[in-house]
Amino acid sequence: MKYDAQKLINYDYAKHKDQYRMPLNERAAIFLPFSALAGFEEEIKKVMKKHDESY
Repeated sequence: MKYDAQKLINYDYAKHKDQYRMPLNERAAIFLPFSALAGFEEEIKKVMKKHDESY
């Protein structure tokens, strides 16, 4: 199969507007396990606590 970028450039995406669009909260739930910032809040709290103890 040969890749043809011209087909993608000229593709009519408007014809798909009648398809069901998933609500953002459902869409976010799908990608939640892949969150790049998982555990970030806990790490921030640890650093802040350590910083406060040093003063």
